[in-house]
Amino acid sequence: MGHAGLPLDQLWIDERLVVAESAIEGRGLFFTDDLPAGTVVVRLGGAVVSSAELKDRIRRAEAAQGDYVDTITLDDDAHLVLPPGTAVHFGNHSCDPTLWYVGPGELVTRRAVTASQEATIDYGTVSGADGFTMECRCGSTACRGRVTSDDWKQPELQARHRGHWVPALQHRIEGLHGGDDR
Repeated sequence: MGHAGLPLDQLWIDERLVVAESAIEGRGLFFTDDLPAGTVVVRLGGAVVSSAELKDRIRRAEAAQGDYVDTITLDDDAHLVLPPGTAVHFGNHSCDPTLWYVGPGELVTRRAVTASQEATIDYGTVSGADGFTMECRCGSTACRGRVTSDDWKQPELQARHRGHWVPALQHRIEGLHGGDDR
């Protein structure tokens, strides 16, 4: 077992997700079949590192102009670094995503999806590492224009993704509201 009961030894991606060209950014993950809301399509796995180790990995990757470091915040000083070279790397951001979290390490369809629709996640629901920021080009009507590691503080976003945050950010939200995740 990994951090907080999350089995981190293997990353699993449903075979009905494939990599293809994306209108959002480069390549993305796309559904090959219609799926109902609540279908598990990803189980996360990778290496758990501290915030200091994460910053070092990102610095080394940038210096080497290497692969992007895919990471999910597990706790204030624990981050899951996903293995390089997997299809999950191509999961693009959307401010109106087709996927969201249930439990500590599963991504499910947020609503019914159709074949050829892009599988996206709101990066603001997974990134709590200080300083994360990116311009958003998702094109959704809910587009925030910029995604940051502080997006969890936005009341509208808290309401939209209620109960579907990575555990660390869910705990932060509950802390703002005295244990209630409103």
